[in-house]
Amino acid sequence: MADLRDKTVAYRLRKEWPAYVYLLPTILVLAFLNAYPIAYAFYISLTNFGTGGHFLSYEYVGWTNYTTYLATTGWPPLAAIGRALLWGGTSGLAPIFNLAALASPVTTSQLWPYVQNSFFWAGVCIFLFLGVGLGLATVLNQNIRGKTVYRTLILVPWAMPAFITILVWANMWSYNYGIINQLLASAGVARVNWLGSTDTAWVALFVTNLWLSFPFYTVVFLGVMQAIPKDLYEAAAIDGAGSLAAWWRITIPYLRPTIAFVGLMGFLFTFNNFYPIYLITGGGPLNTTQIFITKSYSVAFGASPQYALAAMYGMVDFVLLVAITLVVIWRTDLTRNWLK
Repeated sequence: MADLRDKTVAYRLRKEWPAYVYLLPTILVLAFLNAYPIAYAFYISLTNFGTGGHFLSYEYVGWTNYTTYLATTGWPPLAAIGRALLWGGTSGLAPIFNLAALASPVTTSQLWPYVQNSFFWAGVCIFLFLGVGLGLATVLNQNIRGKTVYRTLILVPWAMPAFITILVWANMWSYNYGIINQLLASAGVARVNWLGSTDTAWVALFVTNLWLSFPFYTVVFLGVMQAIPKDLYEAAAIDGAGSLAAWWRITIPYLRPTIAFVGLMGFLFTFNNFYPIYLITGGGPLNTTQIFITKSYSVAFGASPQYALAAMYGMVDFVLLVAITLVVIWRTDLTRNWLK
């Protein structure tokens, strides 16, 4: 009974309340710095702020921005939800959705391409980060000559300011003056307009972001590998296991929780990683590399600012990331030790 009582949240709160009192100032500061901006952005998304010149005088328009966007999205399930919300509003929910404002809806474009691009951008990047980081960590964990020098050099891309590094890469991808095309030309290969087509623009973005991120993943994986008991590898060698078998059956199981954690954190960060896309492609060509965060910025600070629509983009982005986080935590059981 005592063991069961010790595991209840209420019992632990009664027992450890002084610790939570000490944490209260930090919690209040974080609530102000995080919860308040989210709540205010949600409120702005329910208005016509910045739409049609409503900067100084704007009004509440309910869920109009959301329902209009869902109804016009390019993905059938979201479009069906949007149409259902619009239909529901006309049959008694008009005070909630304020459908009278639909007479002059905000200027919209399809939502689904930015959802696709955001997932594509984050998914491919994380695949590259984990693969390259794990591979380099495996190599640096071996008894090779000069590995201390290699471990130091591998931190150089991480030590440079990301903003400066991205600008350097943007110039390297230049069609006329970039060093990449100059190297291709010196090798007898035709120049490539890296930023002029969708496929090559994505390649440029992935390579740039990989350069910015792989040192972190390499260092994290290498640290975990060095903490694995050497006795396990010696026992595996005695049993006749080769290097690949030992890596798969010893190293990977030890790394699995770390891979799940850094993979989730990296996905959430990359999903909203604004700078590479904004500084290299600007969302082009023709918005084909535009993701949620860059689209929100262009809508808010473009030639015709629409802050309410930009806030709506931000809230949809926030809900997606929260949903992804909850699903990953549920499926990987990352919180299993929190209440122990």
